[in-house]
Amino acid sequence: MAHILAIDAGTTGVRAIVFDESRTVLGASYRELTTTYPRSAWVEQDPAHVRDATLAVIRSALDAADISGGDLDAIGIANQRSSICAWDRKTLEPLAPLINWQDTRAAERADEMAARGFLCTPGMAISKAEWIVKEIAAAAEAAKAGRLAIGGVESWICAFLGGGVNVTDHASASTTGFYSHLENDYDDAVLEAFSLERTMLPELVESSTIFAHSSEAILGAAVPIGGISGDQQASLFGLGCRDEGQAKCTFGTAAMIELNSGPNITMGGEGTYPLVGWRASGTTVWCVEGAVITAGAAVQWLRDGLGLLDSIDQSAEVARSVADSGGVWAVPAFQGLGTPYGAPQARAEICGLSRGANRAHIVRAVLEGVAQRVVDAANTVWQTAEPPASLRADGGASRNDFLMQRVADFLGIPVERSNQSDGSALGAAALAAMSTGISDDGWASGFVADRVFEPSISDDERATSREQWVERAGRTAGAGQVKE
Repeated sequence: MAHILAIDAGTTGVRAIVFDESRTVLGASYRELTTTYPRSAWVEQDPAHVRDATLAVIRSALDAADISGGDLDAIGIANQRSSICAWDRKTLEPLAPLINWQDTRAAERADEMAARGFLCTPGMAISKAEWIVKEIAAAAEAAKAGRLAIGGVESWICAFLGGGVNVTDHASASTTGFYSHLENDYDDAVLEAFSLERTMLPELVESSTIFAHSSEAILGAAVPIGGISGDQQASLFGLGCRDEGQAKCTFGTAAMIELNSGPNITMGGEGTYPLVGWRASGTTVWCVEGAVITAGAAVQWLRDGLGLLDSIDQSAEVARSVADSGGVWAVPAFQGLGTPYGAPQARAEICGLSRGANRAHIVRAVLEGVAQRVVDAANTVWQTAEPPASLRADGGASRNDFLMQRVADFLGIPVERSNQSDGSALGAAALAAMSTGISDDGWASGFVADRVFEPSISDDERATSREQWVERAGRTAGAGQVKE
């Protein structure tokens, strides 16, 4: 029996899962990651804590699977994208905090460079990498001595797990601002503009290739590390969306939609991004991405902010306890509106309240608002392409049956929920399995849905609900009506 270890290093926690060659989970472990906010707009994590938590979940997952490191055949890594950290390439000691992708300390610099024509947003790693080199003395000294390594969470994990290698894959790099999409390489003009050297950056490798082996001091064996990808692209791969035109949505704190756009760079509508889906055997598969900034976080707010739920799992049952929202509607713009509105200043609204409204109406309205936002983003992602035959779904919030049904209703196509909630880990394992020959195609035909949600409303009902929603969300965004 083959054993594949997948590491999914997310924003709020890190997970390790041991799969066998048939995609069965043999053991898993999870730990939360501590996030700090030292100043307004600053979002940091401790690289040493990320390292220690990662090693701890690896050991726990191996114990749960009742195997040792020597029993592993491959390792795959998925990561939170566009976060950035720095370390000494000789000692492997962190030189700076891990600056999270949510951090906007370098927003002014990012906006300045965007005005000069560079693809740079405050969420991308490039301006934050420049900030580290300029503002943190230890990093600047290491740069002068030729010892500075900078990279994302995946690069940091590869460094301490793989004996000091500094690597990333094209999919992860395509989200950072360092990358030239046309050249499949780092953009030298960008590096020069930000005063960064190539020698600091991770080596670009394919998403499915053996690029390192684990340190025997850590796992007791030199296990091939053969899969690496950004979490959303890994999920696209793991959910079996290998053909052009297939799509998935990961329902987590946010909801992220990817459409496989095949061998060519394809643009979606406003607020979407062309990214590398994965690169293997010299071939690049591209995708188009759209973002719903608030998804599962809205349900957390119902529980923690309003006290309307005792647990998140209650939300579907409470929403179904009423026939409709009783005229209540909500735009869940708690941190602005992403695709297609691009309105970070927007804030959430709950409207249509009457004396007859109760907690069930509010819960239902918020869940329906999340579903409508997913449809906003989805329709924009495939605005220049044919809609997919179905939308595959994973992530913690995909376990909410009511939410999945309303997405199918408002979108008008089936939603296929994966039987594996962590598609990113599954994708990382699949990439590793392919690189080591455990699976010729990375389980391309192995997608299994635990439930398919078919649209249950008429075309007229759908059109009416969408027309009302687009007007409401457009007003919230402060951008008028948004055309689909």
